[in-house]
Amino acid sequence: QPRGQRVALLIDSPGGSAKHAYQIATLLRRHCGGFVAVVPRYAKSAGTLLALGGAEIRMGDHAELGPLDAQLFDEESEEWRSALDEFQALERLNAFALEVADRSMMLLLRRTGKKLDTLLPKILHFAADMTKPLLDKTDPVRYTTASRALKIAEEYATRLLQPKYPTTRAQQIARHLVEKYPDHGFVIDRQEAETIGLKTEPFTDAQEAIADRLVPFLGK
Repeated sequence: QPRGQRVALLIDSPGGSAKHAYQIATLLRRHCGGFVAVVPRYAKSAGTLLALGGAEIRMGDHAELGPLDAQLFDEESEEWRSALDEFQALERLNAFALEVADRSMMLLLRRTGKKLDTLLPKILHFAADMTKPLLDKTDPVRYTTASRALKIAEEYATRLLQPKYPTTRAQQIARHLVEKYPDHGFVIDRQEAETIGLKTEPFTDAQEAIADRLVPFLGK
């Protein structure tokens, strides 16, 4: 491929290494001056990250991108898990503690007639006692590892988006892709991508016809 001549990169991937996806995107930018990301079916996880590096993202009618929540291997269960699991668990614990405190306060204010200042220390102590056993089970090492993996994905995504978007907007899109979806397999189609500010383009009729002929040759 002559240097400086833009290429179309067909991406059909369930994911992989964020580092390698970033390296491929930056390599194509340097050598070819950019590329068009072509997604006929799906580009999930690191595949999504690679697509973010394209000067354009072209998606088929039923194509989908995916969240950028990093996957970590759990040695105990011998399974892959989302790095978001640690964060979502703490968020739920925080919401649970606040709900316990709020409901207990309303109940005791009605039943005892005592002042808020009198009840508040006792309520906070009660809520802390309720959540402490759950917090004690949180592994700080795993939490730190998960935090680092998510931050890496967010930083890679921001850097790939910045040539096309203002810095603040690039950061918002990257953070949304990393943090805001409940499941690693969540479908981000063209309509969903538009809601978070990510620009995509549909296939033309001719491109759709080409993609239809290619699909039988694409692996899992």
